[in-house]
Amino acid sequence: MSFSLLVNAFQKQLPSALFYSGDPEITGVYVLKSCENSRFKIKIEKKTGEYLFLIYDRNKIISKGKVKKQKDDEILYLSFGKIGGMYDTDKIQIQNYGNAMNEFVHFTQCDEKYLTFVKSK
Repeated sequence: MSFSLLVNAFQKQLPSALFYSGDPEITGVYVLKSCENSRFKIKIEKKTGEYLFLIYDRNKIISKGKVKKQKDDEILYLSFGKIGGMYDTDKIQIQNYGNAMNEFVHFTQCDEKYLTFVKSK
C-alpha cells in the first residue's frame, strides 16, 4: 500500500474517531429545579443524525431548533438558538443574564445568574 493511500484511508476514518467516539450522550430531558418548582425544561432529541431541542415553560414550548455542539479543551458547549450553555455529566449550565456591557436575560422569572438544568432519570 502506498503512503498516499494510507494517508487517504486514515483521513476518511479521522472525523468519526474524533467527533463521535468521545461525545457524551446528551439526549434527554433537563430540568431547572431551582426556579419556580421546575417550571423550565430543555428536551434534547436525536433525529436523522442531528440533535434537536425544545425548551418548555411548564407544558408550553417557548423555543425549538437544532442544537449546535462545539468542543473546546474537553468542554462541550451547546447552543440552543440564542441560549448557550456548557454540558458536564448530565448537567447543562447556562448564564441567565449579562452585565451593563452585554445586557440579556433568558429566563426573566429566575433571579440566579447561572442556571443548572439537571438530566431527569
